[in-house]
Amino acid sequence: MLFATLDPHIHRWRTIKVTASEYHHMYEFLSAVSGHSVPAAPQLTTLELYHYEDRRNPVAFQHLRMAKHLTLFAGSAPLLTKIVLWGVHVDWDQPWVASASNLTDLELAYHAEDVRPSWAQFSTILRSASVLQRLILCQSGPSGELPLWSIEPTPGDPADVNAPIQLVRVTDFILECDTRARFIGLLRKFYLPALKHLYLSPAGDFDDDDFRDIFRELTRPASPVQEQPRSLASRLESLAISALPCEVECIETLYGELQNLGSLNISLYYSDPYFLDIISTPCTLPGRGDIWLPRLATLYVYGASGIALRRFVLQRKEAGVPLSSLYVDRGCGLDDEDVDWLKVNNIFDPDDEWSDVD
Repeated sequence: MLFATLDPHIHRWRTIKVTASEYHHMYEFLSAVSGHSVPAAPQLTTLELYHYEDRRNPVAFQHLRMAKHLTLFAGSAPLLTKIVLWGVHVDWDQPWVASASNLTDLELAYHAEDVRPSWAQFSTILRSASVLQRLILCQSGPSGELPLWSIEPTPGDPADVNAPIQLVRVTDFILECDTRARFIGLLRKFYLPALKHLYLSPAGDFDDDDFRDIFRELTRPASPVQEQPRSLASRLESLAISALPCEVECIETLYGELQNLGSLNISLYYSDPYFLDIISTPCTLPGRGDIWLPRLATLYVYGASGIALRRFVLQRKEAGVPLSSLYVDRGCGLDDEDVDWLKVNNIFDPDDEWSDVD
């Protein structure tokens, strides 16, 4: 086996990153580091496994002969701080993932429905990661639908076994889902009092009602835990929104909660232009100040015209809340005159501040 010669060195590993375009290559690695004769990985701090063959999210895993959930490193890698499983599934009950008390960074991405962890397994993983700071769920997470995301209490279980999962140190959360139910379900199942940076991206077909519910979830008061109830949005310092068409009222409600937001990343290719236009207009909500997003300093924008950007920058400047940085994608179609104007208005540094966002 190709990876067999690595086994004697597993106890020395600190970081391992494996990428594969075909799953049988990844499975060869998984098999090599599983089994009764494979030692633990007592020094391993970072495990990153990426399978790039297919990012679609099928219901069933496509490689039946390799569907087994394997136990790696004899189930023991107690020092892991970062786990990335991208299209790669494992035994979700093994200790290095189910009780990773040192874990600060967890990324689960592109898992077929039938190889995802159950809600009980998923809940155990997150409740055990008491120092987790960064969580990424891209077309992954618990299997099943929201009504099945519960645990039948047994003697000895804590009384709050089905209470929202307390992710008290998570500051960064990236969530990409293919259904409204998953968006809503996961936002409701987490309590994120320290959250500062949020990225939301739909991966399926959504309608306006779906987005209305998602925005409502972001702006409703969260369950209080020894604090005054606050919305998830009110805590944010940066927000990235990808393709979220929504009503004007929902956008205003969301922006009204983003009083601490310093950085906004928005795509207008599939979103209402009002997401951009409103930011440079007087705020119409009582008690929210004179302008929307009063602390906004950095804007990343996709799909805006040069005329719209110049108008936006000028209006923010005249309102006394100018941007310090503006990043656009190549599709915005800025001409030389637009770029020169933005540089003169202190948005782009002629030497190094101008940047394309891919």
